Amino acid sequence: MSRFWIVGILCVLLSLPGAMCAEVAWAEVHLYQEKPGQVTLRSQQSLPDQAQRSWQIVLFKRYINNQLEGVFLRLVGFPGQVEVAAEQPLEFRIADQFLWQSPPTIDATTLLLPNNVGQYDVQPLLEHLESDTRLVLAVPLVSGLSATIEASPTVIHEWRDVTQFSPSS
Repeated sequence: MSRFWIVGILCVLLSLPGAMCAEVAWAEVHLYQEKPGQVTLRSQQSLPDQAQRSWQIVLFKRYINNQLEGVFLRLVGFPGQVEVAAEQPLEFRIADQFLWQSPPTIDATTLLLPNNVGQYDVQPLLEHLESDTRLVLAVPLVSGLSATIEASPTVIHEWRDVTQFSPSS
């Protein structure tokens, strides 16, 4: 009987408006100093694509000597399962409507990325995104196809929070 009582209370608590913080707890946002004068804020999630392949989605914003280097989105597929067409832009869509293309970009501290990784400049997109909406990412693959990954409004909210950070805040 006590087990049912505990489960019932948990169900009620999770249905309350404040329970949305449970989603935020799964997010991984880290602020760290990589080296003297270099500060990075990073958001990381693991999301599946349409073929149920897992991707690590890493959004990071880096400052070097308090100067913004950029806001980058790094997409890491499982080695041997995908090869990212690194020279092609990443497409963002809302529902079935085209929204934005982000060019491939390597940050100054990265020398080379493996073929299962793509990295893109997303600063212009995130600066102009006015709401937390579900975005669909189309990752260009060497095969000529795209891996489609859905980023929920919770993920987009976190990305927008990262873009609003500055070392002085």
